[in-house]
Amino acid sequence: MLRIFAILSLIALGLFAAGDATFEGKRELNIPAIAMFFIFIAGTLGITKWAASKTKSASDFYTAGGGITGFQNGLAIAGDYMSAASFLGISGMIYLNGYDGLVYAVGFLVGWPVILFLMAEKLRNLGKFTFTDIAAYRLGQKEIRILAAFGSLTVVTLYLIAQMVGAGKLIQILFGMNYEYAVVLVGVMMIIYVTFGGMLATTWVQIIKAILLLSGVSFMGLMVMVHFGFSFGDLASIC
Repeated sequence: MLRIFAILSLIALGLFAAGDATFEGKRELNIPAIAMFFIFIAGTLGITKWAASKTKSASDFYTAGGGITGFQNGLAIAGDYMSAASFLGISGMIYLNGYDGLVYAVGFLVGWPVILFLMAEKLRNLGKFTFTDIAAYRLGQKEIRILAAFGSLTVVTLYLIAQMVGAGKLIQILFGMNYEYAVVLVGVMMIIYVTFGGMLATTWVQIIKAILLLSGVSFMGLMVMVHFGFSFGDLASIC
């Protein structure tokens, strides 16, 4: 229920977060881009349906039944780290603060392994799913869960608002749809995806995203180096 409320809050905030970004002139429909968009959406919904059929318990929903391997989890974490919020947020920080903005990216990356090593095994051994479950068990249930809810909503709002705006603008460009309707559409799809798919669907979608991103970036990097004859000096000279 908290997830649905958080996403509904993001939809409302996303409607007002686009700023003055407008797209002048009438754009022709980009058929290949639209086709790829629908292929990805169909694949995501297919994974969600498959995951929903295998989600029978709380353990299946929150931890995919413990059936995700370390390598698969690593790819999923990579896909999550290379998300729109990371790209847009880090780009914004570098734009505002120069290369000092990269500190945020490094801190984010370093923080994850620390949390994993310190908390993951303890959560598994105690049969809990979140740190809030442990704190609520040891301390006051009501107070801890209220604090965790407000903290989660604050972090989710700051982290995902860029994704909501970016996705809304993308659909606006692709289909010529009003931005407000585009944000609502994205929010509804997120609710369906998270509510029915659980961690299994989330993990596999992130794995596919990581493979696509890593493949695309590697190909782009290779083509750039081919263009400069694999000379880092020539590449650096254009900066």
